[in-house]
Amino acid sequence: MKKIICFFILLNICLFSLCLAPLKAEPNKAADFNLRDPWNKYFSLSQFKGRPVILNFFRIYCGGRIAPQTHKQFQELNKVCQKFCKDKNCAEADVAIIGITLATCPTTDLKEWAKYYDIKWLLGNDYDDYRLDVFNSYANVLSNLRDPALIFVNKDQEIVFFSNYLDSSEIISKLIEINPDLDLKE
Repeated sequence: MKKIICFFILLNICLFSLCLAPLKAEPNKAADFNLRDPWNKYFSLSQFKGRPVILNFFRIYCGGRIAPQTHKQFQELNKVCQKFCKDKNCAEADVAIIGITLATCPTTDLKEWAKYYDIKWLLGNDYDDYRLDVFNSYANVLSNLRDPALIFVNKDQEIVFFSNYLDSSEIISKLIEINPDLDLKE
């Protein structure tokens, strides 16, 4: 009899705590940031409010080297750019792509580097000001990912998905899934 009473007390406690739990979790707001591109133009995440954004975090090692998986990710992001940017800058398209790197070597020339890897989207170095504020702001997400990492931000500037490497078809599918009114089909 004591076991039955204990069971019902425990059951009531569990049900009561479920009633107190929120029905919908708060969305994870994306942290705003300001970065400078290799051509000395400043940009921020907030300037893209109203559009989905893909944040591509990666490392550049001394001498401009990157991990092979990062190079493959660039190729896939270039395919995405070709799909919806056409002849315009990807920062001006319906979806913005922002590459955020941690290039600590002063010998890494990001202009030459971006040209070599055919980067067609915004690019900023978080090490530029020695504060690492962008990487620190996204550390809770990045700690679960490897290099390269993709973070998808919706029109309301909320983090809605993150992943390691994705191919272009997976990126486009995810963009359409999180932004149903976005039409990236030809």
